[in-house]
Amino acid sequence: MDAISRRAFAEQLALAVAAPYFLDDVPRLPLSQQQQQQEPSPLAKALAETMRLRYPDRFTADDLTAITRSIDNRLRQIERLYQTPLGNADEPDFVYSVYRGAD
Repeated sequence: MDAISRRAFAEQLALAVAAPYFLDDVPRLPLSQQQQQQEPSPLAKALAETMRLRYPDRFTADDLTAITRSIDNRLRQIERLYQTPLGNADEPDFVYSVYRGAD
């Protein structure tokens, strides 16, 4: 895997966070293609089931299917993020410290 600079990583991270706000205008896949996608993981199904049990009157079956797929997509994205190797020099360009008032 090619090395990536901290600035490029921060830009890609910001784009990934902002992407859901811009993807509303992108046409969705037809239902037949959505069904051809992978089956959601057991963890995604369990998390969606807990939402159904917690809020039984708020979601339809279609809502729960969409929620399950969304949870599964997020879990797959997290796994891809964990697979990115980072070295000791890969740290943010800024240092965060809490302002505790004038000492």
